[in-house]
Amino acid sequence: MLEDFNTRVVEARRQLLGGPPVVTKTRDVEAEVAAWRQRRSAQPEAPDAPEPASDAPRRWWRRRQD
Repeated sequence: MLEDFNTRVVEARRQLLGGPPVVTKTRDVEAEVAAWRQRRSAQPEAPDAPEPASDAPRRWWRRRQD
């Protein structure tokens, strides 16, 4: 994805007609992937969704599942 992004940035810089100038820098793929991995490993795992209570009142719009 980053290589595609870099290609599109370079192509946009080459176009001289129309639109605002492109000021976005190309990204270093290896550095971005390393930073992503570090952020991902620092995130806590998402807790599992709790089981719905079986004694909860049934809503009127739900059909019986007996």
